[in-house]
Amino acid sequence: MKPEELITGFVELLRVRGLRVPVSSSQDLLGALAVVGIDDQERVRECARATLVKSQKDNELFDNVFREYFFGQHPDEEVPRQVTVGFDSQDAPEAEQDDDGQMQRVVRYSAVERLRSADLRSLEAAERREALRLIERFRFSPPLRRSYRFVKSRSVQRLDLSHTLRLSVATSGEPIRRRFLSKGLRSRRLLFLVDISGSMHAYAEGLLHFAWAARRALGDVHVFTLGTRLHNVSRALDVSDPDRAMAQVSSLIDDFAGGTRLGASLETFNIEHGARGVARGAIVVVFSDGWDRGDPQVMEEAMGRLSRLAKSILWVNPLAAATDYAPLARGMATALPYIDALLPGESVRSFEHLARVICSEGELQ
Repeated sequence: MKPEELITGFVELLRVRGLRVPVSSSQDLLGALAVVGIDDQERVRECARATLVKSQKDNELFDNVFREYFFGQHPDEEVPRQVTVGFDSQDAPEAEQDDDGQMQRVVRYSAVERLRSADLRSLEAAERREALRLIERFRFSPPLRRSYRFVKSRSVQRLDLSHTLRLSVATSGEPIRRRFLSKGLRSRRLLFLVDISGSMHAYAEGLLHFAWAARRALGDVHVFTLGTRLHNVSRALDVSDPDRAMAQVSSLIDDFAGGTRLGASLETFNIEHGARGVARGAIVVVFSDGWDRGDPQVMEEAMGRLSRLAKSILWVNPLAAATDYAPLARGMATALPYIDALLPGESVRSFEHLARVICSEGELQ
């Protein structure tokens, strides 16, 4: 049996038993086995565990399925062993016939799906560019809030007295045909604070492309970078070509991939921009791993002030994608009591989730 058939059959059995295994993980396993071979079952087991198991609680299930599949203890359910691994195409069939006329299942590998789930730091330059293109094509639904202005409405919220009185002229002054008003809807301001320090270098570019797409789609979006200093790069993103926008951002900042003074940068933002209205009532997205070399007291005061200004604070941390992640970094631990949600931010898929969360943060009250 070919390695592709052996491993894909094993993955299918894992899925039957309830373990979620994406196609990209199967490809990672095949790549690992191409290096170590399939002659040593213990090596196969360790490679499979490293690439297919994402949570420690799934180890027991994995071991049971491995013994069941590789040591002849066949499952009750029928699991396809005749499997072909192919690439996505528009007219690709889900099943094909082999030389004996037997139907065999075709598992299609999608390069786009792999890019969506891959850690941005692990991608080659060409793959990273393609992943950034996926982010640039995101579609955004604006987070909404109630405005202070009233508009015509069918719901009974507030009587439109002047309109109702005008209509009552035709009915001898009796307000039979009444009209009502309700508060209109407006987009809620969105604010990005992007850590561009050395530890965030591989991920900051992804969120800057995300912010570029959001600003073009929603309009009322402000973007600041946090490093050794604070930089307002909002206007630099106001070009239709994302590559030109990133070039303009780079020309504005001189501390990209440098050190980080997270608390001090947030304090500067509060003083120079936040209190003047940029953060007031906004959905704030802080993108950082939480490493801060400054005074924790400065960080705590800055986060406290920001939380009082903002509608909500979403903290996006690439490290949070790990199942065993704990917010132990000093800046992260200090900020934790002041944030509304801690989200991962290591892949295109995590940015898709962030876009949905931002939309759901709109408050219609």
